[in-house]
Amino acid sequence: MSRKFPLFCLPFILAGALPAAAQDAPSCSGQPALWLGGLAEESDVSTAGRMLSLSMSTTDATSPYAMIRVTGAMQPLRIEAMSDGDPALRLETPDGDLLAENDDAVGLNARIEQTVGPGDYCIRLLAVGQPRIAATVAVTTPDLPPLLTGPVDTTIAPCLPDTPARDLDGPLPRQATTGGAVEYLRFTLDQPAPVTLRATSGDLDPNMILFDDQGNQVAANDDADGLNARLDFPSGLVGAHCLGVAPISAGEGRIEVSLAALDRDAYLRDAHRRGELPPPLDGSVPMQRIDIAATPETVVLHDGTAQWLVLTLDRETALIVTAHGSLVGVDSKLALFGPSGGLVAQDDDGSGTVDARIGPVVLAPGDYRLAVTDVNRPDQAGAPIRPVGLVFERFQRVE
Repeated sequence: MSRKFPLFCLPFILAGALPAAAQDAPSCSGQPALWLGGLAEESDVSTAGRMLSLSMSTTDATSPYAMIRVTGAMQPLRIEAMSDGDPALRLETPDGDLLAENDDAVGLNARIEQTVGPGDYCIRLLAVGQPRIAATVAVTTPDLPPLLTGPVDTTIAPCLPDTPARDLDGPLPRQATTGGAVEYLRFTLDQPAPVTLRATSGDLDPNMILFDDQGNQVAANDDADGLNARLDFPSGLVGAHCLGVAPISAGEGRIEVSLAALDRDAYLRDAHRRGELPPPLDGSVPMQRIDIAATPETVVLHDGTAQWLVLTLDRETALIVTAHGSLVGVDSKLALFGPSGGLVAQDDDGSGTVDARIGPVVLAPGDYRLAVTDVNRPDQAGAPIRPVGLVFERFQRVE
């Protein structure tokens, strides 16, 4: 959000602002400030001819100020804040009159573009959503390069025959590494082969689209494995194809891309770990049996893989299951499978939050398998444990 205030009021505001120009120790709204260029004479935007910048940090109690100076004629300014957090900016007079403000001009970073007359001005850094952030605050004029660049377009366009692309050929498995922008990889399978395409990253949210050799879309995926992408072709894939890979949002990091043979047993094991397919009740996959009549609440310790529970019902029951984990960063998902292995009910964010809730659903007697997954992170070894609370509410006919 950005707000600017009309320039016709500036001469009246600046009349009270000019005396502060003579002070070596700047003050903004009665609070100490720092000269953006280090010293007063080096903080004059009109004569600097370069970017003026300063590293600033907010605290639980303070939102710091920096001061700049403008001399001569009316001067257009570009004021920016770049941070890993969510910074906001305010442009004020030393007396605290607001001239302009902005939040989220370029991604979560802030930018103000405002023309001002001669005088001293205060730039205030604020944190949005959290009390402590560190940011680089910079002031430039329109003839200088900005601190912030516009967001990189990560839209995957159709891969046409003349689209530049790298080769992903050779014996299976085939692997490549891409970055934070759109990249294309071409490969050919001479014989029909069951294959899996994966795009994984610890820093980015990968997306991928598979095209045939004429640029027609064959398949697409985002977030099959947590935030990672996966395409499976159990019936086989053959011929020349082009794979477009990009992060959902531009950023720094790497995406690992692989094309591998689809192994049935490995595929089933992965499907069990992702909570997509119920495992057999033969003990090959650990599952916690729970008597919901005796234990209406429990906690599972989630490590990034699906946690499986078995619920045994001896009579017809209306059931509600709720998963709570948002306070520890879990985006829970529930999937309930019936005695025959078919999906009975599932939910992700249906309660209006990142917690999951299924039911009320009427269930016949039998063994039901419940998968508790966290869509907020991929299945990976060594993932930190997060507790997820489960609440079971059952309703039965009174006989």
